[in-house]
Amino acid sequence: MIKTIARGAHLGRYEIVSLLGAGGMGEVYRARDTRIGRDVAIKVLPAALSTNRERLRRFEQEVQAAGSLNHPNIVTIHDVGTHEDFPYVVSELLEGETLRERINSAPLSSRKAIDYGLQIAHGLAAAHDKGIIHRDLKPENIFITRDGRVKILDFGLAKLTSTSISGEAVPDALTLAPNTKPGVIIGTVDYMSPEQVQGASVDHRSDIFSFGLVLYEMLTGRCAFCRPSAIETMNAILREDPPDLIELNPNLNPALERIVRHCLEKSPDHRFQSMRDLAFDLELISGHSGSGALLSPRKARPWKRLWWAAALALATAGLAGAAFLTGRQVGARQPTYQQLTFRRGTIWSARFAPDGHTVIYGAAWNGEPTDIFPARQESPELGSLGQPNSTVLAVSSSGEIALQVNRRYLYHFISTGTLAVMPLLGGVPRERIEAVQWADYLPDSSGFAVIRYVNGKNQLEFPAGTVLYETDGFFSYLRVSPKGDQVAFFEHQSQWDNRGRVMVSDRAGHKRALTGDWSAAEGLAWSPSGDEIWFTANKSGEVKALYAVSLSGAERIILRAPVDLILHDVARDGRVLLSSGTYATDFVGLPPGETRERYFSWLDKGGVRDISPDGKTFVFTKWGEGTGVNYSAYLRKMDGSPAVMLDEGSGWALSPDGKYVLASLSEPLQLVLLPTGAGNKIRLDLSGIERIGLRTGLSPQWHPDGKRVIFVGGERGKPLRTYMQNITGGAPEPITPEGIMGTVISPDGKWIIVIDPQQQRYIFAVDSGDLRPVPGLGSDEDIIRWSQDARALYVYRSNEVPTRIYRLDLTSGRREKMIEVAPPDPAGNLGRIQIYMTPDGKSYVYQVRRYISTLYLVDGLR
Repeated sequence: MIKTIARGAHLGRYEIVSLLGAGGMGEVYRARDTRIGRDVAIKVLPAALSTNRERLRRFEQEVQAAGSLNHPNIVTIHDVGTHEDFPYVVSELLEGETLRERINSAPLSSRKAIDYGLQIAHGLAAAHDKGIIHRDLKPENIFITRDGRVKILDFGLAKLTSTSISGEAVPDALTLAPNTKPGVIIGTVDYMSPEQVQGASVDHRSDIFSFGLVLYEMLTGRCAFCRPSAIETMNAILREDPPDLIELNPNLNPALERIVRHCLEKSPDHRFQSMRDLAFDLELISGHSGSGALLSPRKARPWKRLWWAAALALATAGLAGAAFLTGRQVGARQPTYQQLTFRRGTIWSARFAPDGHTVIYGAAWNGEPTDIFPARQESPELGSLGQPNSTVLAVSSSGEIALQVNRRYLYHFISTGTLAVMPLLGGVPRERIEAVQWADYLPDSSGFAVIRYVNGKNQLEFPAGTVLYETDGFFSYLRVSPKGDQVAFFEHQSQWDNRGRVMVSDRAGHKRALTGDWSAAEGLAWSPSGDEIWFTANKSGEVKALYAVSLSGAERIILRAPVDLILHDVARDGRVLLSSGTYATDFVGLPPGETRERYFSWLDKGGVRDISPDGKTFVFTKWGEGTGVNYSAYLRKMDGSPAVMLDEGSGWALSPDGKYVLASLSEPLQLVLLPTGAGNKIRLDLSGIERIGLRTGLSPQWHPDGKRVIFVGGERGKPLRTYMQNITGGAPEPITPEGIMGTVISPDGKWIIVIDPQQQRYIFAVDSGDLRPVPGLGSDEDIIRWSQDARALYVYRSNEVPTRIYRLDLTSGRREKMIEVAPPDPAGNLGRIQIYMTPDGKSYVYQVRRYISTLYLVDGLR
């Protein structure tokens, strides 16, 4: 018999108030956080079971899985700890009842079932986006708060899909422990998917089956497959269909019955393929939960997904609501949406063909390289044109495609390659211009305007060959005006930061800004009449929306939606190609002393910046929803405990003593030291420095002595160079010649890896200023850090998947493979892995950014 913890006992700073309940994974207590006076729930692995290694491992997995999620429909994890050798997890205290308690007396109304179902679907979609599968979804694990909010509980059986380095599916049994035998069944039998019952491989579609069972029970009050014994139940799940919903609930909307049936397909390939698709179809009928002849989700026209759902909700809310969402006048014709892509991956670019009906787009599906695809309104998702590792730059009025071939991803949606041209229906591309990032045809198809990356700078050529501008930041999304007399583009002040402003220039190089800085400036095209420029961007912390700015600088909102939008093209008749998408940043690491990688993801968009020498802590920056123009710096321990936000700023490097994080601010431009514990923020005096390098190899870093920092900066009108600054005061002092820059410093502080204006890398002697080549370093390799003995560099190709990390000997130029890493989910991978390692090379943390998008043809936005 398990002995409960007495009232008044303390677990760390938490005082036990009462026992709330107990289950197979532990006891749950109400407790008081004595530090901030908050009531919390504490889940404790009972002492009698704490020696059970498998139970303990599953408990830790619950914390790891749930702790990486931050969503209103998933229970929030506040803290973790141990007390007298048994672990506990602290979460928000929920007031209300489980879904099991709610439906025990009677089934729910269709309206209420849809409401709860939508909330569950949104929570699971957020988990699936992070690569987390619940695997034990049931009414007992769904909590309804007193205000009607749904919270998903108990990720104790969650399967982290990172278990396979190769990216292949792994049988459930193999996710339990290295020596677990296949065929072991984990979960609650009544709510298992067929693949769980068989002990086979599962993915997120297993949760979709379990969700269908929960929705079935909410609507009928009956368990779909429950039988007197577990064996009979499993046989029913594998071989039988549940009783017909319409017979049990004659007033049920047929469309809702079809959704449930679609969830409960025996084969995962025949179910909904994502929780987001499922949520959309529930949203579609959320205003029509009674009986009626609403179209089946399978037969509905493809004017769908989130915009169609939003439009339907707006129609029921009234035209005033529609005007608020779209920014259009009350009474204006509402836009229509046709979905053109249906696979899982990233849309990189899309353009209308001259006929106005064909669309040519570049995309990477299911982890495969980018390729070129045609689509038509009546025939979406046609086969590829067979141009791997390419994307679309432009389509001419004469029916020729400008491609970026031999594409190499850089950052955000920026890649570089060779401009080549080929016929619209395919063929062998003919290469024309090298080092091209963006291009557009002149209206008469006689040439191009291009953005190229040459000698470490972005340059804009209009027409190609005539350089109008150069920048240490970057230009993007170049488009030629309908008359061919101007070009529009984004100008970004810092490389690696997509904050930018809309610019126009004529052929004589008269450049002017039409807007101030926008965050996430991605997607731009001229309006049909040529008197406006349409673009997608956001104010800090929001999703990207579609805006317009006139040539006189007047701005207006065209379309706002609940998801990120990226503008790809505008046809002359006003139809628009828009993609919707969701970002996810996976943080994956190997803590010291462990042999398996673990997830450390936090919130939505962000980037890892540094790891402590002992491998126990890492620094990351968040720039997703809720952050301001300067972003937010975070610290996270690799024991799985929650991340700690330090202050605003882009965090870059942890001081050698661990007491400060070196960070940068954009407005105003500053370097600051953020205390990791008690203490005050320290601002460094830049004394005339107007630009700071913020990309890999150039980002601000600590000197090994912990008393100084080094950074790449530039004074007005002068090339970038490396500076050193004492943290106790004084102006920064240049230590490299102008145009020579870098911050990858050796452990003894004597050497820095630098680049010159031609992007050649050297070892720079701090004392003498001597330069010598880096032996054996490939031009396409990135440097992680110096080895602990300063005799080697840790290097890798960040665009290569799987990514192999090597130790490069600086005397002989020989290399030795250290480790190999690969993103757990290749779909939507933006193509660049950033990894940070400890000096001994034994621990690391890396990030993978993913963007899953869908392409739409939108009409009626003019």
